[in-house]
Amino acid sequence: VRLVAARDSRLVEARALSDALRGTPDVAVFADEVTAAGRVEMLTFLREQAVSITAHRFGNPDDWSEAVI
Repeated sequence: VRLVAARDSRLVEARALSDALRGTPDVAVFADEVTAAGRVEMLTFLREQAVSITAHRFGNPDDWSEAVI
Protein backbone atom coordinates (compact mmCIF):
# COMPACT_ATOMS: atom_id res chain seq x y z
CA VAL A 1 0.00 0.00 0.00
CA ARG A 2 1.41 3.41 -0.96
CA LEU A 3 0.19 5.90 1.62
CA VAL A 4 0.00 9.43 0.24
CA ALA A 5 -1.11 12.07 2.73
CA ALA A 6 -0.24 15.55 3.90
CA ARG A 7 2.92 15.71 6.00
CA ASP A 8 1.12 16.54 9.26
CA SER A 9 -1.48 13.77 8.90
CA ARG A 10 0.75 11.03 7.45
CA LEU A 11 1.70 9.57 10.83
CA VAL A 12 -1.94 9.44 11.94
CA GLU A 13 -3.00 7.79 8.67
CA ALA A 14 -0.13 5.28 8.85
CA ARG A 15 -1.09 4.36 12.41
CA ALA A 16 -4.75 3.90 11.43
CA LEU A 17 -3.75 1.71 8.49
CA SER A 18 -1.42 -0.33 10.68
CA ASP A 19 -4.21 -0.86 13.21
CA ALA A 20 -6.63 -1.90 10.46
CA LEU A 21 -4.12 -4.42 9.07
CA ARG A 22 -3.38 -5.75 12.58
CA GLY A 23 0.34 -6.00 11.81
CA THR A 24 -0.02 -8.64 9.10
CA PRO A 25 3.26 -9.30 7.25
CA ASP A 26 1.33 -9.97 4.01
CA VAL A 27 0.84 -6.24 3.34
CA ALA A 28 3.68 -3.74 2.96
CA VAL A 29 2.91 -0.12 3.82
CA PHE A 30 5.06 2.61 2.26
CA ALA A 31 4.41 5.82 4.19
CA ASP A 32 7.54 7.85 3.39
CA GLU A 33 7.36 11.07 1.42
CA VAL A 34 6.72 10.70 -2.29
CA THR A 35 9.78 11.55 -4.37
CA ALA A 36 9.65 13.89 -7.35
CA ALA A 37 11.43 11.31 -9.52
CA GLY A 38 8.76 8.89 -10.71
CA ARG A 39 11.29 6.35 -11.96
CA VAL A 40 12.83 6.13 -8.48
CA GLU A 41 9.42 6.00 -6.81
CA MET A 42 8.25 3.05 -8.92
CA LEU A 43 11.34 0.86 -8.32
CA THR A 44 9.70 -0.71 -5.29
CA PHE A 45 6.48 -1.57 -7.10
CA LEU A 46 7.61 -2.74 -10.56
CA ARG A 47 9.75 -5.61 -11.78
CA GLU A 48 11.76 -5.54 -15.00
CA GLN A 49 11.25 -8.36 -17.47
CA ALA A 50 13.18 -9.13 -20.66
CA VAL A 51 11.72 -11.02 -23.62
CA SER A 52 13.87 -12.50 -26.38
CA ILE A 53 13.06 -14.27 -29.66
CA THR A 54 15.35 -16.70 -31.45
CA ALA A 55 15.50 -15.68 -35.12
CA HIS A 56 16.96 -19.00 -36.30
CA ARG A 57 17.04 -22.63 -35.34
CA PHE A 58 20.26 -24.53 -36.08
CA GLY A 59 21.28 -21.79 -38.52
CA ASN A 60 18.02 -21.93 -40.48
CA PRO A 61 15.86 -18.76 -40.51
CA ASP A 62 12.51 -19.16 -38.79
CA ASP A 63 9.52 -17.73 -40.69
CA TRP A 64 7.54 -17.06 -37.52
CA SER A 65 10.25 -14.98 -35.86
CA GLU A 66 10.90 -13.02 -39.07
CA ALA A 67 7.22 -12.03 -39.16
CA VAL A 68 7.39 -10.83 -35.56
CA ILE A 69 10.68 -8.97 -35.86
